[in-house]
Amino acid sequence: MTVPRPHSRGPFLRLVQLFAGRVFHGSNDSAEGEVDVSIGLALALLALPGGFYSMLLFEKYSSLLQWMRGQHVFDPLSGALPDEYFFIVLSMMVTGAVAVWRWDSVFPDRRDYSNLVPLPIPMRNIFLANMAAILLLAMLLAIDVNAVSALLFPIIVSASQNAFGFFVRFVWVHAVVVGLASLFGFFAVIATIGVLLVALPHAAFRKASLYLRGTIMACLVAMLATSFAVPSMLGRLPGTAVRFLPPVWFLGLCQLIRGKASPPLASLGRLALIGTASVVVAAMAIYAVSYRRRFIRIPEAVDSTPAHGGRRFSWIYYVLDLTILRSPFQRAGYRFAIKTLLRSERHGLLLGGFLGFAIVTASQLLFASYNGNPLEKRGLPSSEVLAIPLVLSYCSILAVRFAFDIPSELPANWVFRMCVDKATNECVSLARKLILILALPVLVAVLPVYGYLWGWRVGIPHAVVVAVWSVLLTEILLLRFRKIPFTCTFPPFQDSAVLAALSYVLGFFVFVMLTSTLEHQALSNPVRVTPLIAMVLIAWYVRSRFRQDREEIDKELIFEERGPAPFALLDLRRGS
Repeated sequence: MTVPRPHSRGPFLRLVQLFAGRVFHGSNDSAEGEVDVSIGLALALLALPGGFYSMLLFEKYSSLLQWMRGQHVFDPLSGALPDEYFFIVLSMMVTGAVAVWRWDSVFPDRRDYSNLVPLPIPMRNIFLANMAAILLLAMLLAIDVNAVSALLFPIIVSASQNAFGFFVRFVWVHAVVVGLASLFGFFAVIATIGVLLVALPHAAFRKASLYLRGTIMACLVAMLATSFAVPSMLGRLPGTAVRFLPPVWFLGLCQLIRGKASPPLASLGRLALIGTASVVVAAMAIYAVSYRRRFIRIPEAVDSTPAHGGRRFSWIYYVLDLTILRSPFQRAGYRFAIKTLLRSERHGLLLGGFLGFAIVTASQLLFASYNGNPLEKRGLPSSEVLAIPLVLSYCSILAVRFAFDIPSELPANWVFRMCVDKATNECVSLARKLILILALPVLVAVLPVYGYLWGWRVGIPHAVVVAVWSVLLTEILLLRFRKIPFTCTFPPFQDSAVLAALSYVLGFFVFVMLTSTLEHQALSNPVRVTPLIAMVLIAWYVRSRFRQDREEIDKELIFEERGPAPFALLDLRRGS
């Protein structure tokens, strides 16, 4: 008698596993040189923002620090209200962003049609397995995104309370509310995309896909940016437009469960439950319709559509050719890099991840500086406010530099191998101009914003500091750079990767925290500008020494990153 193997119990669970894994790893086959992010690493990264923000709140809720500040009476529930709102918005943004970036993997593609249709599996089972995978994914994201913060945040808030019941009640209320907010954000994005997928023809939807993603992400970012202003407006809730924001509904639900909600906030709390149930049901119904339509039209659809309207922004290239891109190599390389960043999903995912981290950190700094108080256009900005453009600049520069190491289509780099001279010395210049041009919006916005709010005495020096630090960081990151962006294999994982990650974290604190603190002191007393100048001179000297010590072989253009050899041959022959 033959004992059946475990995998012979039925195809349904295997289909669910297939569809769930495809969402994490993408809908296309992994190409050589592509970054393959494991599920464990992806889940760890998604949980990181909430845990990071929770640790930054220790200073606010520490009973010792409260006593040192003279706060002898502190209500943790009232004090936690703005932070609850931030966690609600953060959970909605993270899960919504995952749905935005991976929506194409949620729906079937040509490979699914080719592999699954010939099998003796009803289409109904394929659809139900895909829907089950989406529901599991939504619950997994809701748990994972809030797992760390749902424990750390209540521990920090209840540290000054002697009753263990306060901690338990705070934990489950916070976990339920942020979990429901995550589900709302995820299914709201799925419903929006499903409606457009049903309403628009396939070709039109493919063309509008990039703009749709950008619009949804802009809405999520704008919602996150309300974290420092909305909590202070809850007292006049009936007469303000903030009652239409979904995060306010879930904040009302949180206060309703705790018995602290005012009548207007309690009605919004009940609306949060109704809205979540409605969004989930609507998303599943719309997904069923859009799934069937997309699955039937797969054989008739083409994988790519010709790009049109490329001349619409040709004047920008013309201006850059006259001013910055002075050689044919730089002009061609710049166009290739920009098109890669705009069309590649994995590069867009990387840039979006860094941008999301930058916005979350900048919002937290702004919120910590004002804590719901109105913005004052006098005096000097705090070091946290000075750090905001530094955060945006650091993350944007680091994101573009990381993106350079991810190949676009590795088998196609034979064109560059044949046409480009390996002895060219313009790779660093091209990469430098690409990074600084992409970081230009941050650099340009510093002077008018800070000059308008705090005067030109603050705006001009701060703009100079951000610009100098950005150029210096770019130069450091481009040491030993000798490749055309997006044409080289991805660097192999090495033992030094952990050390490199720690150096980036340390660089963040030096580039952002230390610099903003020293700049705030220099603005208060111009005599204290000496440490800033010393930091620039030391960093520039170290960069110059590294560049001078570079070996001659390091100047040659490469198309393949090689890891360290597993063993080395020693030449022990004696010289004659």
